[in-house]
Amino acid sequence: RLWSREVVESCADLVVEFLPEHILESANLMDKQVALRNIHFPSSSDNALAAIKRLAFDELFLLQLGVLERRRNWREGSPSRPIKADRNDVREFVRNLPFKLTGDQGKAIGDLLDDLEHNVAMNRLLQGDVGSGKTIVAACGILACVFVGAQAAVMAPTQLLAEQHYETLTEVFHRHNICVELITGGLSKAKRNKIWERVAAGSVDVVIGTQALISNEARFASLSFVVIDEQHRFGVHQRARIRGLGVNPHVLVMTATPIPRTLALTIYGDLDISRIMEMPPGRRPVKTALIAPDKRDKALAFVRQE
Repeated sequence: RLWSREVVESCADLVVEFLPEHILESANLMDKQVALRNIHFPSSSDNALAAIKRLAFDELFLLQLGVLERRRNWREGSPSRPIKADRNDVREFVRNLPFKLTGDQGKAIGDLLDDLEHNVAMNRLLQGDVGSGKTIVAACGILACVFVGAQAAVMAPTQLLAEQHYETLTEVFHRHNICVELITGGLSKAKRNKIWERVAAGSVDVVIGTQALISNEARFASLSFVVIDEQHRFGVHQRARIRGLGVNPHVLVMTATPIPRTLALTIYGDLDISRIMEMPPGRRPVKTALIAPDKRDKALAFVRQE
């Protein structure tokens, strides 16, 4: 403690206050030098709490500044192809769906189309629970791209999920002349090569797949929009690889995993966020069950039955 006090007394005054006076006043913060003294040797319990508040503020404030700097650098250094589709075509597509969209879905589609129209690459997180209708929001973005002659890709973490997206998008696009292909590791190399040849020639509009999308065979004619589902299941290099297949394409990442807002700011600081809080009417609620180890056989029997 003696040495600590020596260091504090001789060095605290050397630390430069970096916050302007008006921030110190509006946030009711202690001066930095005073805070450093009181975090080590508080003159009262109130001063100890005030010192903790000041240093915690600095930590979060600098973190947020770093996040904003990343976002600014992304926006300034990420020129991309603007996708200016006729919004009436997208509205017509939505009107012809066999179900009505929720308000949150409509707002998310608006966010998406606004982003796509900019010449800065979109970087948006679409968060919503299982069954909230994230895929149809992504479908509107895909449609906007195809309408202007660009290509889109959807990457899912498992073959089952990729197949589900393929079935959903094939169904909703059946009125439009849109070519959708599915590429997974389960296909033979000859079949995959054949599809990639058509993709590279521009005769395929939408490619859906697993990590097979980022194989060495992958070639796109004009990839402008990428959807990454359950993006936390992919590594940084995998996400960078699919981005590199186009010329800085617009990116939409989707997740059902709930992420608290504060955590989202730190982890996804370079992402704009759209959230779907409403569930579509008539959608059966998702049930979650905890199964004890001694009920494992019963649980497996239920899975087999389903």
